[in-house]
Amino acid sequence: MTRAQAVGVVLIALGLIYALLYAAWLRKRRRHPSAAVAVAGVDGRGRAAEAPGAAVTAEGTYVSTTTAASRHERVAVAGLGNRARATMTVRRGEPDELVRFERQGESAVVIPRGRLVQVRRDRGMAGKFVGSSRLLVLQWRADDDAIYETGFLPRYRADLDRLEGALWWHQDGASIDSAPETREGDPST
Repeated sequence: MTRAQAVGVVLIALGLIYALLYAAWLRKRRRHPSAAVAVAGVDGRGRAAEAPGAAVTAEGTYVSTTTAASRHERVAVAGLGNRARATMTVRRGEPDELVRFERQGESAVVIPRGRLVQVRRDRGMAGKFVGSSRLLVLQWRADDDAIYETGFLPRYRADLDRLEGALWWHQDGASIDSAPETREGDPST
């Protein structure tokens, strides 16, 4: 075999590998079409439309959106699995937009009030793990009843209590007994 033939064989093999990877990525995107509902548009100036009502806001990192069945399976639809700097806003007076993530370089993600299932703290998800339970994980239901989880890591630990307190009323089955306690003595805050 000549050098030119060997180079040709390698290029064909690399092309086939690339084609297989691309086909797998397309198949993964088709696996979670209902998650695309969470991606919101922005106005023509690149800013999110403002909504009325009281709001709690925190800066941090949008970790990713995964399926609830597997916290390591990122959702590839509309960039929901991409990590980015973000601002999380909880709007208590807006039924269509309870939680909004404004992500840098990506489209905004919106979770309506009726879709939120559970809010919890966790140590990590989808390749992002922190030493203590500082990651806020929002579990939400899509139109086809598929359950997804979106992770947010606030920049400041004090924002965890504020965000969690603003969201616990909207969880399925929230009651007075399940209200979040103040964590003044908690070493992780």
